[in-house]
Parts: sequence; C-alpha cells; structure tokens
Amino acid sequence: MESPNAKSAVNAHQSQAESARDPIEAIYALNIGDFVAESFISDDLLEKISHRLADDPGKLKAQLDELIHIYSMDKTLGVLGLDAQAGFLIYDSIASTLARMFQVDACHVFQMSTKDTGEQALSLTGTSLELDSSQRWEVSVAAKANDFLSDVARGYETAAFSQVSKIPNWKPIERIGQQRTRSVMATPLREGHKLMGVLVFESYEEQAFSPELVQLAEVTAKVFVTGMRLQQLVAEAQDKVSLAKPDINSLLNMRAQITESIADLGSHQQDFVEALSMAVDARHNFTRGHSKMVGELAQAMAEALELNEKTIDLIYLAGLLGSLGKVHIPREIISKKDSLSADEWDRLRDHPNVGVSLLVKINFLSEVVPYVHSQHERWDGTGIPEGLKGRSIPLGARILAVANAYYAMTQERPYRGEPLSHEEALKTFQQEAGTKWDPLIVDALSKISPDSFQ
Repeated sequence: MESPNAKSAVNAHQSQAESARDPIEAIYALNIGDFVAESFISDDLLEKISHRLADDPGKLKAQLDELIHIYSMDKTLGVLGLDAQAGFLIYDSIASTLARMFQVDACHVFQMSTKDTGEQALSLTGTSLELDSSQRWEVSVAAKANDFLSDVARGYETAAFSQVSKIPNWKPIERIGQQRTRSVMATPLREGHKLMGVLVFESYEEQAFSPELVQLAEVTAKVFVTGMRLQQLVAEAQDKVSLAKPDINSLLNMRAQITESIADLGSHQQDFVEALSMAVDARHNFTRGHSKMVGELAQAMAEALELNEKTIDLIYLAGLLGSLGKVHIPREIISKKDSLSADEWDRLRDHPNVGVSLLVKINFLSEVVPYVHSQHERWDGTGIPEGLKGRSIPLGARILAVANAYYAMTQERPYRGEPLSHEEALKTFQQEAGTKWDPLIVDALSKISPDSFQ
C-alpha cells in the first residue's frame, strides 16, 4: 500500500514556487520518499528546496524516470495476472487469470474503440479462449446498440444473470462461443463518467453469481481502469522527460497525477485482496469469513512478536489468501459431512499449492507465496510439501500454520467433531509446541486475548 503522503501530492499547485514549498514536494525533491514525515520539513528547508527545484529540473526528471520504471505495465497490471512476455496478448493473459479466479468457463475484455466510420464500439481486446485471428478479428458491439453488453457499458452497475434467457437484449456473439453461455456477469469499466469498456464472465452451465463475486468483479474493474490510467500517465511522462528543456510546472503536475494514480492503485489492490478472499470463503458457506479471521489472528500474533510493519502486512495478506487454493476444490469435498477418503484429504491438504500457482501469476502478491506455500510444514519436519524443519520454515508460514490450526480447532467442520474452546485449543497448542508448532508462536498466541480476534 502507498502511504497517505503519496496521495496528498495529488493537489498539484499552480506555480513553481507553491509546488516547491509544499512539504510533500520537498520530500520528493530530497528523493527520500516516505522515510521523512511532513512535520520534519521546516520553512527554511522548504526555501532551500524551492531554489533546488528551480535550478535543477533534472532532479524531477530523475524522479519521473524512477516512477516510470517502477510502474511499468507488468508491475501495474500484474495484480490481474499480466504475463509480461505475452506482448500484444497481455489482455488474454489477464482474462485467463480472471477466468480461473472466478471459476467461469470464459472471460472477455471489451474496450472502447473508434471505427473508421467514427462510430464508437466495444471491441474484444482480451479473452481466456484460444481463438485464432479469424475468430476474433473485429469482434465488437456498437456502443449505442440495443444489446446486453452495450446496456451494461452505458450503466454504472454490474449485471449478473444465472439464466441468459432472462436477459431482454441478449444477443450471443458466435465468434467467442456465446451460444454456449448459460450464465453471465458483466461489469462496466469506467473512469468517472468516462466509459472505457466491459469485463464479461461466462459460464456454460447455469449458476448464480454470489454478492461476493459481484463485489470482486467491481473491484477488479477498478484495478483494471486505474492500471490503464497509470499506464497512460507513464507514457505521457516519458514524452515529457525526453524533452531537452521540459517545463518544470509540467513535470510537477505530471508527478502529482502519477502519485495520485499510484495511491489509488494501492488502495484498489488492497480491496482486491480482501474481495478475493471473501469470494473464496463464500463459495463454501461454512467457512464464510474464515480467511479474514485467519488474517487478523496472524496479524495479531505478528504484532505480539513485534515484527516490522511490512512483514505484519504481508502476514495479514497471506492469512487472507491462504485458502485461495480451495477455489479449485469441489464443493462436495469441502462440505462433506461424512469422513473424507484418503484421496479427498490429499486434495484438501494440497489446496495451498494450487493457490500458490495462482498467486505467482498475480505478481504483486509474490512476496506472500513462501508463507502460503509452507503453511503446512511442521516444526519437527514432518509436514508438507517439503518437510522443512524449525527455523528453515519461513516465519510467516509458521504464524499462518498456528492461525489456520486455531480456527480449524475452534470452528465447526462437517467432517470433524465438536469444536474446541479457546482454552482447550491453547492447551493443545502448548502440548504440541516443539513438535508441530514453533514454541515462540504458541507463546505469542497465549498472550493475545481471544476477544481481540474472535
């Protein structure tokens, strides 16, 4: 997440002097970013910095160059599964990741375009389907057509139908196989009042789209739009930086706009992670809210261990996404009330590894992968998938293991007996500390009041 300081730089000042005397601008001018708080920037320092900015626009160019490098397309849209090697097929890679994430048969990205005739249209720019050029060439719908996609694009809300037969203006596009579609969800891509396109999710069987999936679709659309806006700004910044004598006010304004988009993207990414975890939980009613509880308990233990802020944030995200692999486990296994077979237990235990493969594609979450991957390792080396032992297990994974096990013990499960009380669960952890669990983590759990995370 970007700091609030970055977002406050949004209000670009109208003159060079005003810009240079703003504490936020001073922080950037010193090229030390969020490590300095506004309160440490004195009036005297602001006066000195104003002269530095006026005399050396090269410093602003260097800052913009750094932002351009950091927020390249693969970094910005990686949250949606961008494959940086895919070239012009980048939207296909995003659509493919979203299809897996939403567990649908097809996902399409339609964006606004202008035809040679001047007519506005929604054109297919990305799809999870493997289509050759003859199938996808000029797949589009007129923006003003009396059509489902056009209706969604002109509106401001997500439309979800478990039966396409109930859609008044449903006109299937055969080139992308919509004659097979039975259920559809579509959400508009908008930047304020500006229409940018539509995201479409399709199932070839009738299914209801839960409120959690609708929310995830809407957050995904915000990430997509913000990412594209940031890419446009980065492209403009590259043009300005390339000038031999760029206007300093223009550079300041450009930097302010970029930092605004960066802050927005960070906020939407956080919402995306939380919405994704809620959607996974909602798929299995008995675990609704499970990921958030695990994340909050893991966060509380990390704070009790006095870890640094970034590590605490990563551990919280890992807790939210630790069950992501369950998206590929059949509902009948998750909800089964009878004893699970050996094969079913294997599939249930393997769900973190399935989730890891998806997290790897969502590259801004790559730092949580070791925690999710190793969450079923055990202190004595008897766990999976690699049999890591003791401190060779990542600390975040050891915390996540205790947080997950705590809720497995204290929450109802269809295939287990009565849940344990907090005291009973804590006693079990203390008995197994040094074999299954890191004693340090168990000690941290014992110091946390259950009222703070239940």
